[in-house]
Amino acid sequence: MSPPHDWGRTHAVIVAVEAYAGGADWALSGPANDAARVMRWLLECGVPGHQMHLLASPLAENEGLLAGFTQARRSTADRANVRRVFRDELRHIDADWLWVYWAGHGVQAGDNRWSLLYPESRTGDPLGLDADSLVSLLRTAHLPAAGPGRATVVIDACRSALSPREHAEAQAPETIAAYPETHRSRDIFLMRASRPGEAAKNRAGAGVFTSCLMDRLEAASRRDAAAVPDLNQVWTEVSAEFDRLRTVAGAGQMPTVYLKDWRDNESHHLYPPSPSELTGLRSIDRDMLTLLVGAALTTRPAAAARVAAGLCKELDSGLPCALDELDARTIVDWSLTRPHGAVTLIHLLASDGVSEVDAEAMQRSSVQLARGRWLLCSEYDALIGLLAPAPDDFARAFADAAREEAVGVVFTDTEPKALADHLEELKVDERQLPRLLGAVERVAAATDAGPRAEQLKEWSLNCAIRLGENMRSVLINRRAELTERAAHARPDPDDQLDTEDRVQIRLSPPADLSGRRTCQVWSHTASGVESVETHDVPVPLTDLQRAVDAVLTRHGRVHRTLVEFFVDAADLELDVHRWRIGVGDPVERSIGTDFPVVLRCTEYRRSEQEHLWQRRWKRVATARMDDLHWLPANLTTVKAVHGSVSAREDAPGTVIPAAETHRNAVFTACLFGGVPVMIWRGGNEPRSSEEELRSLLVGGSLRALPGRLRRLRAECDVDEQHSGGRLALLWDDPGRPLPRRLDLSAP
Repeated sequence: MSPPHDWGRTHAVIVAVEAYAGGADWALSGPANDAARVMRWLLECGVPGHQMHLLASPLAENEGLLAGFTQARRSTADRANVRRVFRDELRHIDADWLWVYWAGHGVQAGDNRWSLLYPESRTGDPLGLDADSLVSLLRTAHLPAAGPGRATVVIDACRSALSPREHAEAQAPETIAAYPETHRSRDIFLMRASRPGEAAKNRAGAGVFTSCLMDRLEAASRRDAAAVPDLNQVWTEVSAEFDRLRTVAGAGQMPTVYLKDWRDNESHHLYPPSPSELTGLRSIDRDMLTLLVGAALTTRPAAAARVAAGLCKELDSGLPCALDELDARTIVDWSLTRPHGAVTLIHLLASDGVSEVDAEAMQRSSVQLARGRWLLCSEYDALIGLLAPAPDDFARAFADAAREEAVGVVFTDTEPKALADHLEELKVDERQLPRLLGAVERVAAATDAGPRAEQLKEWSLNCAIRLGENMRSVLINRRAELTERAAHARPDPDDQLDTEDRVQIRLSPPADLSGRRTCQVWSHTASGVESVETHDVPVPLTDLQRAVDAVLTRHGRVHRTLVEFFVDAADLELDVHRWRIGVGDPVERSIGTDFPVVLRCTEYRRSEQEHLWQRRWKRVATARMDDLHWLPANLTTVKAVHGSVSAREDAPGTVIPAAETHRNAVFTACLFGGVPVMIWRGGNEPRSSEEELRSLLVGGSLRALPGRLRRLRAECDVDEQHSGGRLALLWDDPGRPLPRRLDLSAP
């Protein structure tokens, strides 16, 4: 134990989910008992009851386990309450230390993310919270900047793999952190009871991992009730206990446990799957790999010792048994204690003289066991060591490189380690560069010269050399291409819209059936804002077009000045970008050909919703086109659209494929939900054109969208029926409001 700690300055959030919408088949008895034990320990340490949030959905028969915690702020563990507590209420806590405990069902859901399931989950519809996002939230502005200085997170939940069909249909878990990580100085100690594809274990109505952990925490408190638990020592004792249990006959299946300590150092305490855990094809592959390894070891003296020495280094582990007890089965199971262990074992055997035919046979038998991995353990550890401490701007650059290297693949995570895992799983032809190496090369070429870029290049070259001379040649060629491209790259002028160079036009709704309107026009430059045109008596649209043409001739810079039309929601279908200009010029053209033209609309914006508008707009600066949320075309009501928009509150904007008859409902819901960017095709386009619309919005930076549409409109100006020329864009920057409206009245 370490020096005394003021437990009155500790806050806790305890989540326990046992009852699910899926009914009896989903019932899980144990989390309520585990949560009660955690809370009792915290209370005995001196944590005030009112400084605990209890989010619990217990089975009816286990309600009594939690009934005595009357001082805790209790709610059900459904999605709304989880989001309220973690996103809103933690922002107001005054504490030095935060404890977070979560127990319940978990799965490896869409995009291979770890989903901690809400009570609303049912068969075919597992709804959950992204576990990594939960941890990330603790280093954001959702917690006070002044504290807590440290947080401990314990997750006792499965990360079981779904069937291929269920996985393909499952939603990715929702992210809960609405703000970027900024409090890197906040130390987090993370302990969890499972790894990807594995189950956490329950025994006698309690989680095996939680029981083992609490035994050690309670024992430490008995030795010194006032002191802070030494979590590193506790972890060592937990690991030792698992080692002991694994050797006890009848101890049952043991979980895999994972740690990230106060210094963000990661370690795994992984247990080889027992024969009862390996079923079907995986069991056959394990047996086949064992036979092949055994055959390879018996043909060469001392091969087992050489391979064992290599595994000790690669796995960062001691021998699993005495050297003279090493056999093929033990070596295979030992290698499987790391996700990259099977690949590493095959590499070590091949380096020791195994024939190419035998190495290929082992590779085939390890496909299911390796789960798409091809890096060696040491290569993976070296890469994560280079990526993990990188600053946020490098993380964004790596995410951009991943998207460029794997066009068409959706990446919902920007955390480098998760991206590396995803890229490694993507299959490519053996004559092509693996996408992970390609992304590493891209970000290294685009990054300013420095130690990290050079280290990444050295890492990828070493990997390519190991994979064969052909791969080395492919990488060298790609590196030369990317380096040349980076050397000649120049910022696209259309990516750099000058916020001080814009023309803002306020159009009133039609005054009568003839469509006449009033308008006022402002010019924004570095020297200030100037009202340059006013029509306070309704005039025909043709007159307004001529007035706008004259204003842009005096105050606009072709291709550079952003032209903003402020309209009411009912006028968003007005094709202002197709207004004709240049009547007195040799070439008559549309406004959208010469200038980036956007629509703006503040109708339906509410003060209590403005933070949503602001937050989404902040994402525009770094987002990609792929980050836009495509609304389903079959949503026809305001309520349905609002639900879809609210579910993707991290999206910077929406793409609207809905037919013209339904777009008013879509506009209303999006504007009310704080969406600052909307793109759609004007007119009553057939739904079959959605594929074409997607092809126009592939790749690229989102901030370049106004300029990109201008170029597209220019290409389509010769053909007014070309669908690309009908694209309309709402680009509603909350930091650039319309100047205060003048009181327009005729003299």
